[in-house]
Amino acid sequence: MKRPRDIRLAIVLDRPVAIYSGMVPGFVAGDYAHHELEIDVVPLARRAGAGVILAAATGLDPIRREISIEGRPPLRYDVVSLDIGSTVRGLDLPGVDRHALATRPIARFVGDLDQRVQELASLERPPRVIVVGGGAAGAEIAFTLDARLRGAGLVPQITLLSSDDEFPRGASDRTRRLLAREAFARGIELRLREGVIRVDARGVVAHASPAPEGPRAPSIAESSQEVRHEADLVLWATGAAPGSFAHRSDTRHLATDEAGFIEVRDTLQAIGFDDVFAAGDCARLVNARWIPRAGVYAVRQGPILDENLRAYLSGRSMRRYRPQRDFLALLNLGNRRALGAKWGHAFAGGAVYRLKDRIDRRFMSRFQVLDEEGLPREALESLGGMAEPGGGTGGGEAPEMPCGGCAAKLGALPLSAALAQLPAAKADPSVVLGLDARDDVAATRDESGKITLHNVDVIRSFCDDPWLVGRVAASNALSDLYAKGGRPQHAQAIIGLPDLPQKAAQELLFQTLSGLRATLDGLGVSLLGGHTTIGDELTVGLSVSGEGPGESVLLTQAGAAPGDDLLLTQALGTGVVLAADMQGRAAGEWVLATHEAMQRTNAIGGRIALDARVHAATDVTGFGFAGHLLTLLDSRGLVAEIERDSVPHLPGARRLWAAGLRSTAHPANRDAFRGRVDAAASESDEAWLFDPQTAGGLLLAVAPDETSRIVEAFAREGEPSIVRVGQIREAGSDMPGGQIDLVD
Repeated sequence: MKRPRDIRLAIVLDRPVAIYSGMVPGFVAGDYAHHELEIDVVPLARRAGAGVILAAATGLDPIRREISIEGRPPLRYDVVSLDIGSTVRGLDLPGVDRHALATRPIARFVGDLDQRVQELASLERPPRVIVVGGGAAGAEIAFTLDARLRGAGLVPQITLLSSDDEFPRGASDRTRRLLAREAFARGIELRLREGVIRVDARGVVAHASPAPEGPRAPSIAESSQEVRHEADLVLWATGAAPGSFAHRSDTRHLATDEAGFIEVRDTLQAIGFDDVFAAGDCARLVNARWIPRAGVYAVRQGPILDENLRAYLSGRSMRRYRPQRDFLALLNLGNRRALGAKWGHAFAGGAVYRLKDRIDRRFMSRFQVLDEEGLPREALESLGGMAEPGGGTGGGEAPEMPCGGCAAKLGALPLSAALAQLPAAKADPSVVLGLDARDDVAATRDESGKITLHNVDVIRSFCDDPWLVGRVAASNALSDLYAKGGRPQHAQAIIGLPDLPQKAAQELLFQTLSGLRATLDGLGVSLLGGHTTIGDELTVGLSVSGEGPGESVLLTQAGAAPGDDLLLTQALGTGVVLAADMQGRAAGEWVLATHEAMQRTNAIGGRIALDARVHAATDVTGFGFAGHLLTLLDSRGLVAEIERDSVPHLPGARRLWAAGLRSTAHPANRDAFRGRVDAAASESDEAWLFDPQTAGGLLLAVAPDETSRIVEAFAREGEPSIVRVGQIREAGSDMPGGQIDLVD
């Protein structure tokens, strides 16, 4: 929060939601719901004024100052901070990736655990579980899973395997004795000095080393041979290992320790590269190699990292991180009991659990901007200077933030009025669809009768990710040609850039053009060139031309007939999700789903629609569902009966509409089209009817006997999202044509 001026801050995320590892054992025990572990990074980033790149970083070249991004061109940086965590050791052993459930990546572990527990509960005998790993993580998983299964009426047989000589490794004698007694009392078998050889569908094969002489704790089994342990579930909780990011060839310019962790100085700067910072589990302090991989150190590095990044950017001296020699370790034992240990002392019980629970919940309360319903938490409503949005949201004092994408278009009323003032266009026999047609696309014919389609479309940036904006702008501009059954062939870019220093402007333009090419190249559309201008913000558009079908089969907005079914190929809601995202009020998963929807093109839909000879077609963009549906009805004086419960919505859209959020273009769409919509339409109906879409799907009017064939064709092409949303009928004497009626 409160970033320095003139700094573009961006965060690269492989997934929008982070899982707080400190509460995972409580989740295993059944004490916490899934949402209680989650920190949604996207609304946090928005409230810090940060851009979000929802793609995995795969490597870093500190020489070229570039981050490799999965499926994208490299991202250049001036300063980079890495906190990419770690994975677990031994994932490359035979059968581990296929037959064991690893505790990292944490999101995958948490997502899969409930199903695995249900499978154990369905067995007709006591479930057999093996936990591999003798550290704190293995201990907590063993104890908390035992508690959860026993709470479900099961009597599990849990075995913990460790190649170490002690359990848990690195703990004090008092802690080891307490945990060994706890395991013995609960029937959890501890097998030390057993290194796993492989994992298969039946369980684990390990090699046991002979035990050193001396006393051992109760319940610890010993052997000196290769042994098999039968299991219904194998949990992999071995020690930390660097992720694949650290093994990339370009990342190897960074100094690493013998295990592969990035070496950093006390200032958290990488060895040899002052502009690379690293913290948390991915880093190893060269002057404090003894630091264990515990969350308390990562958390306490946070303020130092923040201060030093600011100091580096301003040229000030930096602060050194001084790690504490010990910390209060809190291990969840299940059954709402925990063990605490510090300075060689250890104690266990319900009071320790309550302390741990209070610490964890207080920590999470600082970062969970949205609740489990996706609504802002009152305590963090103004985090990052945010306030209740004004304008179309129905309350608050904050100025309304104009939406990007297709929501930035001029409203339908002033557009229509301006066009109506123009004199009639001069007759031109080469024009098939021109200014008078009021269609989304222009069409011309040459002397041979060949049809060429033309379109120009520009959108304003809807997020601080120029590659994504470029990709969506291309999808949006091509959509109109696909809605005519055409085949785009050539494009020219129209890009407005903010006034930036030369290097920054060059990078912004490169990322934007790369996004355009990412869509165009895959569809066989050649980018010929274009034009740039300087303005207040990033705007991206294309002038597109391509081959159209024959004039007799050209898909147009005219041609819908009474009895036609109405099919919609994509869910609605991009307008409200993008508006909420700008305000830090949209869950990351909703934003990700919206971005994915906008990147899908209508290439397949247009081809199927042309083959099926649909009667009329349009794409759904800035004027919303209602505005674009009315273009199919106007020329014939028809009425559309829309089944409100059949209309699909993007994840989160309904909740955001219900909370009162609206895109800034919503009021203009309502003013333009409300008079031609069922008078009984409720406010919740109006929300989706007038929500402006960016790179939306197709709306098709088809003969009823063709509907099932078209739906099946979409499914065969991997596009199962098409749905029937209503039907067209003749206008009755009590209702004029060009109207939308809503039915249940």
